[in-house]
Amino acid sequence: MRFLFVTGCDSAFFNTLLICLQSFAERIGGQPLFVCDFGLTGAQAQFLRHLGLLLARPADLAARGTFHCKAALSRYLQHNAHRIEDYDAVVWLDADLTLMEVGFGDFTAVEHAMTASGTLVAACREPANRSMGQMISSHAPTMRPFADMATQAAIDRTLPYLSSGLFFCRSAAFLQRWMELTHAVAEHPLFEQNMFNVALHSLSIPLLALDCEEWQAQGHSLDGVRLMPSGQGGRPAARIGGKNIKALHTTSGASGHLLIGVCRITVRDLDLTGPLKLFLAEPLRAHQLQLLASLIAAYGDELLRLGLCSRASASIEGFHFVTL
Repeated sequence: MRFLFVTGCDSAFFNTLLICLQSFAERIGGQPLFVCDFGLTGAQAQFLRHLGLLLARPADLAARGTFHCKAALSRYLQHNAHRIEDYDAVVWLDADLTLMEVGFGDFTAVEHAMTASGTLVAACREPANRSMGQMISSHAPTMRPFADMATQAAIDRTLPYLSSGLFFCRSAAFLQRWMELTHAVAEHPLFEQNMFNVALHSLSIPLLALDCEEWQAQGHSLDGVRLMPSGQGGRPAARIGGKNIKALHTTSGASGHLLIGVCRITVRDLDLTGPLKLFLAEPLRAHQLQLLASLIAAYGDELLRLGLCSRASASIEGFHFVTL
């Protein structure tokens, strides 16, 4: 089974990306998670290049923002000599995902289900299970560009609205259409994800629906998450009731779930300072910080050489975290 795992971020999201990379390395060992350069600094890009993970930014996207770049995934693959046809599936993971008790076999199971059902895309319905029409009306009038695109494409508004935070794809035509629509539409809330949906439904792409809470628990689902011991190398598992949560998504439309700000984490004799997007709930945040500390400990010399870390004023055992 051959997957191409991909994420992407800009410079402000780099520290958050490091958490995702470490969680992926610990859970999906031996597989690379490639990172699209959405506007990284030279040092950040060099660090990812050192790890063999960088997907360089095409010149025609140099002036584009993060969400335009995300929707241009097909351009990143083409520019970096990856053909979707060479893989069983391309798997996109947002850079603010923290993988939990999930393994390569879980991704293989989705691909097998896609093959059995003849589907080309597997994605999660948004947590509220809204339809296209409900998503448009619940955010009116800011969703007018989305509504206009859906109308032009003659899309049935009772069709489901999907998340672009994590998805499997085996259709080059879909990725191309997603990019075209996103680059053509006026910017509005969730415009990249809205065009993800318009592309899916306008092309009538066969779809496998994934459980959003299971694959990328977010928003109000975070209130029910409990961490517990796991058999996978002593790493914690996340549960909501009896459901195993494969990944936690650091995103929420409600207050009380996220800590976003400039922070500093000290690991041994190194400081990493800058913006971070974390869970507010202490057990979840502590796990994210442990992942970040593990990556800094493993790659501290390179991070220091590139100026991404600095020497701490004093060496400590373990790690220490503060918001600034």
